[in-house]
Amino acid sequence: MPEIDREIAKIIDEQRNSLSQAIVSLQYQLQPEIWEPYGEKGRELSLRDSNHHFNYLVEALKQSDPTLFADYVVWLKQLFEGIKIPPEALPKMLDCTGEVLFERLPPEMTQVIYEYISTAKKRIQAELIAQPSFMTPDAPLHDLARQYLDLLLNGERHLASNLILQAVDRGESVKNIYLYVFQSSQYEIGRLWHSNKVSVAQEHYCSAATQLIMSQLYSHIFSTEKVGRKLVAACVGGELHEIGVRMVADFFEMEGWDTYYMGANTPTSSILEAIERHEADMVGISASMPFHRGPVQELIANIRDYDPDGKVKILVGGNALRTSPNLWRQLGADGFADDAQQAIYLANQLLAQKSLS
Repeated sequence: MPEIDREIAKIIDEQRNSLSQAIVSLQYQLQPEIWEPYGEKGRELSLRDSNHHFNYLVEALKQSDPTLFADYVVWLKQLFEGIKIPPEALPKMLDCTGEVLFERLPPEMTQVIYEYISTAKKRIQAELIAQPSFMTPDAPLHDLARQYLDLLLNGERHLASNLILQAVDRGESVKNIYLYVFQSSQYEIGRLWHSNKVSVAQEHYCSAATQLIMSQLYSHIFSTEKVGRKLVAACVGGELHEIGVRMVADFFEMEGWDTYYMGANTPTSSILEAIERHEADMVGISASMPFHRGPVQELIANIRDYDPDGKVKILVGGNALRTSPNLWRQLGADGFADDAQQAIYLANQLLAQKSLS
């Protein structure tokens, strides 16, 4: 069955533009009252979005995991609700996708596609619980995090920076600032964007401002005595969400590691070169978008080919890898960390085990 799934993924990937044209045309034909008011620009965006939907379907097929596509469709339902697209639009979009694929694919493949489409439809028919806020009153540093986020959402980057620097001057630990202010506010911004309560421009501004403020704390971060361990940290090729893995790299610096942070969208060849040049003990790989699971697996395989004895340990993290507790094993990693603090804990465990073996 996995072989058929991968064959379907290849066909869809090769024909995605023509498939998207057919799907969008069918959507407009069946629900003109929903889509035609958006005009020609709306049709262009629908084609772009259809291609984006295929990213998730193709990756789900490559992983032989219908729930991966279903999870995305549930997310899409929340997005549609936030931007006031009628609820009947999404099920019909899935029907159109299935109908076009049934026409284009060989008969022996249609049952497989039916499973993926029907799994997604069943998920969105269930009652959807709104995602709760990440800014809970009982969380550590809640008041500081709330004030920080409000300043950023109002475009007050300099005031937000002063707020954080003053908190550190009063004795608040940089680690706590990272975990309970930066991390929780970034999660909350993503939730607000998803529910159409903040714009893309606001989301980007908040992320860019947070990264700048993080850099203003580097005099505290890089002052730790070194312990002789080395980390290479990067986002897999194509992945643009880098703030999480940057937080991880900074935590390792605060623990005395020498870190080589490579940022977003890093080619495999560059990561392998950095591992060799810096004689890394650990590699941290981040992926936020589920359709980057495949590239993560390929990158790990390349690292294993370079280091067949397993001397270099590999930690993975990010939203793309959070949905399944054992996914990191399937991808070939040595562990999954949900945040920077857990990454430190796992890294120390893995290296302790390595020294005993």
